Amino acid sequence: MKRVITIITIIAMTVLGYSCCNCRKGVQRNHRPLGTTTWNLTQIEGQNVAELLNEQKVPTIIFDTEGGVGGYAGCNSYGGQYKIVPSEVEYQKDIVGKLSFGAMFATKRYCPNDKIELRYLSLLDKIDSFTIEENKLYLFTNGELKLVYTAAE
Repeated sequence: MKRVITIITIIAMTVLGYSCCNCRKGVQRNHRPLGTTTWNLTQIEGQNVAELLNEQKVPTIIFDTEGGVGGYAGCNSYGGQYKIVPSEVEYQKDIVGKLSFGAMFATKRYCPNDKIELRYLSLLDKIDSFTIEENKLYLFTNGELKLVYTAAE
């Protein structure tokens, strides 16, 4: 009799564990993908980018799925390579991971007000991690938030 109860208990625990796993797998993650999304810069070191720009367009960043990155820095276009190492910790609605940029290049157009561009490109060089939550991309250096982007429509 004890053996039958033990077998039933094991079966019940297995079914319960399996059903719980399936529940978590069924949770829909509402984040935008890092690659193939155009990200518009909205904050740089806590400052609203729109307030810092005169007649310049908003800086952007686009990650392709092959390890290439590029975008617009405010006056010049830039590009290069990136590498991500996804975290083993994936939350219900966000993705986190390590991020590093390789050698970057930029066009060399004359820009009368390139302070934002120079600041932006120098920050990108120091980025070491990221988080995506829904339509927001957050880039960090040593755990400190540096750049915030919103996915373009």
